[in-house]
Amino acid sequence: MTDTAWVITILYAVATIIAVSLLLVVFRSTRVGFRVRTASREKLERRESYWGITVVALLVVTLGGTIFAIPYGSDQDSGGAAQRLKIVGRQFAWTIDPPRVRAGVATRVELGAADVNHALGIYDPDGALVKQVNVVPGVTQPFRITFEKPGRYEIRCLEFCGVDHHLMENTLEVTP
Repeated sequence: MTDTAWVITILYAVATIIAVSLLLVVFRSTRVGFRVRTASREKLERRESYWGITVVALLVVTLGGTIFAIPYGSDQDSGGAAQRLKIVGRQFAWTIDPPRVRAGVATRVELGAADVNHALGIYDPDGALVKQVNVVPGVTQPFRITFEKPGRYEIRCLEFCGVDHHLMENTLEVTP
């Protein structure tokens, strides 16, 4: 699991424990024989302030624990990409330029759509999905990828784009 997944898992576990504890307190307070002590208005308002501060602090901790794992921004620049690949989707084909790239080399891909929304799916030679990126018309969606294995990578559309959507396939040759 990634670091982000661990942080989120731990925070959800803590939130679950707190929620179960509160549910037990509420359940216990509804039982016969439980004596309810009423608090003054000032005390209730102070508790409400503490509760608000606790929620905001929990949100800040969650943000602080996950913000550095967000991939956006790092893929926008071409730094370190030794080769470029331009892919354009149009009903009902993918245009790939150039049709061959080298394996093990960082590749900057510029994905575009000429007509309607498309979703690019890149499948490795074993048929496993390696990357999925959505693109809308008029927007260039850049991303970086390193093709680890040589072979024929299948390019498919993963968003229904019209009646011949199922024909929207192409291949990318990855050479050693």
